[in-house]
Amino acid sequence: MKFTRAILACIVACQSLVAQAASTFDVASIKPSLPGVRPPDCNTLPGGVFVCHNVRIDFLLRLAFHLKYSTIKGAPAWLEETIDLDAKAEGGGELTQEELSTRLLTLFRERFGLVAHEGIVKETVWVLEQQAAGAKLKPSSQGTAASSQTGDEAWLFKGLTMQAFAASLATRPDVNARVIDNTGLIGQFDFAFPYVNAGGNGGASADNGVSPAVARRSASAYSSILDALLSVGLRLREEKRDTTVLVIDQIHRPSEN
Repeated sequence: MKFTRAILACIVACQSLVAQAASTFDVASIKPSLPGVRPPDCNTLPGGVFVCHNVRIDFLLRLAFHLKYSTIKGAPAWLEETIDLDAKAEGGGELTQEELSTRLLTLFRERFGLVAHEGIVKETVWVLEQQAAGAKLKPSSQGTAASSQTGDEAWLFKGLTMQAFAASLATRPDVNARVIDNTGLIGQFDFAFPYVNAGGNGGASADNGVSPAVARRSASAYSSILDALLSVGLRLREEKRDTTVLVIDQIHRPSEN
């Protein structure tokens, strides 16, 4: 009986180690972004590679939690700084959204010393909805990897879910609040969002998987996100809600490598 229990304990421990290895990046380089060098973008690539340039740390933290929290309480100011991240998961293959979030969460715990818990607050939120005529978005081809690129005339998205789009909107200065996806749109989409990025540093190219015809329409960009949303058949509605937020108990700057 003792021998059997010892074997069972070994099997459980081995399974735990395998699960832990599968939830981490084998290699992850984190460096501060060089300002003005390139627009923000994140891409999952073949071989288990995840690469980001000039991306805010707090957005990656939300991504680690499956974009569940648009509001982070107790966050130090440096979480709004941008970094370059070059990470690779052992075993290759293309990362799913679930695998990416799991590995990012482990990265924050191991490299940033993250300790956090949930809290409930009453706050003003935006609800992302379709207009009566419906959204003007192109469904992505099956297996399309998610990517984004911002510029002076367009915000180009490829393989984007509406949940991820809502989280991106929440980081914009003229929104600056939690955005809840209530569009009812399932799946991924490719589209050019005609919004003038006030912090842009160069126009976005039209070769990001969005058709030239769609990209050309972004030349008539809007300075307000609310107006830009109307142009693609979406809208934001403001309301008060009890909201689950992420409360940070501990976090520190990671060392460069």
